[in-house]
Formats: sequence, structure tokens, C-alpha cells
Amino acid sequence: MNSKIDQAAKARKLIYALLITLVFEGILRKLAPSALSIIIFFLKDVLSLLGLYFILNTKLSETTQNTARLFKILIILMYPLLLYNLFIDPILIVWGGKLYLLYFVVAILMTIAYPPEYEKRFASLSIFLNILIVPAVLTGFLQLNLPPTHWLNRSVGGASLEGFSSAGQLRISSTFSFTGQYSFFLVFASALFFALFFLNIKKLKTTGYYLLIQIGIVLLILMGGFSTGGRTAVLGIFAILGIGLFFIGLRNPFFAVKKLMLPLLLFLFVFPLIQIWKPEYFAAYTERSSGTKNSGVFTRVLEPFSALTNSSMLGNGLGVMTNGSDKVSKYAASIRSTGIWTENDFSTIIWEGGYYLVFVWYGFRLFVISYSYRILRSIKDTNNYSAAAFLLAYIIVQGLIGTLTIQPPIAIYFWICFGALICIQKFGEYDQRKLI
Repeated sequence: MNSKIDQAAKARKLIYALLITLVFEGILRKLAPSALSIIIFFLKDVLSLLGLYFILNTKLSETTQNTARLFKILIILMYPLLLYNLFIDPILIVWGGKLYLLYFVVAILMTIAYPPEYEKRFASLSIFLNILIVPAVLTGFLQLNLPPTHWLNRSVGGASLEGFSSAGQLRISSTFSFTGQYSFFLVFASALFFALFFLNIKKLKTTGYYLLIQIGIVLLILMGGFSTGGRTAVLGIFAILGIGLFFIGLRNPFFAVKKLMLPLLLFLFVFPLIQIWKPEYFAAYTERSSGTKNSGVFTRVLEPFSALTNSSMLGNGLGVMTNGSDKVSKYAASIRSTGIWTENDFSTIIWEGGYYLVFVWYGFRLFVISYSYRILRSIKDTNNYSAAAFLLAYIIVQGLIGTLTIQPPIAIYFWICFGALICIQKFGEYDQRKLI
């Protein structure tokens, strides 16, 4: 028993360390000298590798073994591509394998960190994430009140970000390396926040201040989303909320209404007041969401699929199109020196791994979505089902349109949510066994 407790504690430490690294990587890299900045950049990979080493040297439960089998299936499916890349550049096996395979270990770690009897520990993870929201959003607000020349408002390399401003406001990056990563975090945080709000944990909500704290956190998430100036955060948060409520409504619509009525009324009263009080937090988003800036959206959505007509079966090399590949691979450096570049997930996948990778990678993502939906349907407890609905919402959104290939933070968040969904299912089964 003590061994199981120690294993769970070690897995939780790795997950906490990963979250802290992802949230504060950008600001640490801005402060650090260039050599140390590179180490910080790869720290999430080092922690993921430590997680893999830990898993390989740990006695796994049945739940964890079942999750690990999915990882093995993905490795088997990727094997032909890895073998093909051996002849292109052996380094790409490690580099590409990292992007497509490594971060799955986080889902396995989640099942070790939060076994069925550790439901309250899982709540602590969500609370910890809520705590991380506070410095992240407040740092973003601070950026809006600093001049563009301030080091906090510059890129990791020290370049000016004024070219990315809207309505006279910078598109803030908070404690992250760039605006997109801040947006990715807010969407992920919203999914965990909504899950914690519904999660059935006795004695967790013991004070009258709990509801006020929850409302404060959701206001920070939304204000942070609008202050980024981009649609990624705002539409992502509302997509998670909408899809999650849709699944809850399929089983018990009156439960959702009863649970959300008071928070929603308070939100509808407070949020317009904030827009009046701090219009600068919403200026960049309003500017980017109006006028001609939305023109050509349909064209931009369809453009990546044009690569289908001029690709090959196994592509041109895994990981070549990701940042840093030219530093570790001569082949990647030669390709990147020609100016070839893919700016989105689908174009990257088909260029790097061809038709085969499109089939395997998107097929596996669709399988994970289907698998997650079956998990949701199996959950009996209404509260736990509702909590899991928001995790499934995140998995659906990112599984279908997320840039899991070119953005490691999104991949880590994705697999955390997948692992968390499995954990919530087991929490309910454990509670049922205790009642028998």
C-alpha cells in the first residue's frame, strides 16, 4: 500500500512540475540568458521523459495498463514511419517521436497519480490549476499597462511585439512565450475549472465563500481570454462550455439549470460592469473580431487541405516543420533553409508523414474521442458525469481542430484531460463498490 502511495505522489509531482513549467516557461526564458533559455524550453520534454522512465519502472494497475496499451497501439501504428525516417535522418526518429508519441505518457501518469480512492487529490489538481490562473491573468493585465518597450512586452528573443497589436493594445502573452500559448492554457484551464465545479467530492465545498471564489476565477478566465485579443481563447472557452452543457443536457437538463442558475445570474450582472470599468481589456478582441479582419476565414480553413494533392505516402520527415528541428538535424536545416514552412497542424502532418500519417494520427485522435465518449456514457453519478462532460468537450475540440502536432503544450493538456476522464470514471466505480 505504501508503495502505491509513493508511486501516486511521484506521479503527481511530475504532473505539477509540468504544469508549472508550461505556465512560467515564457517569463523564465525572457529573464534567463540564451543558453539557459534553451534548457528551459526543453524542460517539458525532460519531465515527460522522466515520466516515461517512471512508468517503465512502476508496477501498473489494471486501469493504467489499459491506458498504456493505447500508447503501445499508437507506437505500433507509427512504426513504419519511424523506420522510414531512419533512412532520411535517424535524429528525426527521436525528434518526431517526441512530437507524436512522448506526451501520451502524461495520460498514463494521470491514472497513476489519481487512483480510484484519490478523488480529493484530483480536486487538489484542479484547485492548483485555478491558483495558476491568478498570476497568469494578472501578469497579462500588467502587460496592458506597461509600455511596448518593457521587457515583459517583448518576445523571448527580445524583439518588439508592436506589430501584433490591435486597437492600440498589444496581444499579451502573460507568463508564456507567446500569445497563442496563453490562449491554449486558458481554454484548458476552463475545462478543468468547469469539471471541478461539478465534481462530486464530499466536504470540499464547506464555506459560503466557495461560490464567490468560483465566480472570481471564471471572471479571470474570461477577462484573460478577451484580453489576449484573439479568438482562440474566447471561442475555445465558450466551445468547451457549450459542448459540456450539451452533454449534460442529454442526461439531465434540469440538473444543469439548477446548478448554474445562481452563478449565471451573478455573472450576467458583473461581467458587463467589468466591460465598462476596464474597456481596454476587450479592445484588442473587439478590433480583431470586427470589419474586414474576419474576411477570408473560409479560405484559410480550406487552404491546408490543398496539400493533399501534392503529398506522398510517407512524407518528408517527422518533426522537420517544428521549431528547433534545424538545430538538431542537418536534413531539417537544409529543408528549412529553402524557405519551406507549414503554418498549421494539417499541413504539417501531411508534409511530414504523408497520407499514412494523416490516416494514423487523425484516426487515432478520432478513436480517442470515441473512446472518451464511451467513458462518459458509462459514468453513473450525475455530478461526475457532468464534470467529465467538460473534459470530453476539450478532447473533442482539440482532437478535431487543435494543433497537437506543432504545439506540445496543447498535446500535454489534451492527454491530461484524457487521463483525467479515465480517473473520474474510476472514481465513480470505486464509490459504487463502497456502497455494496
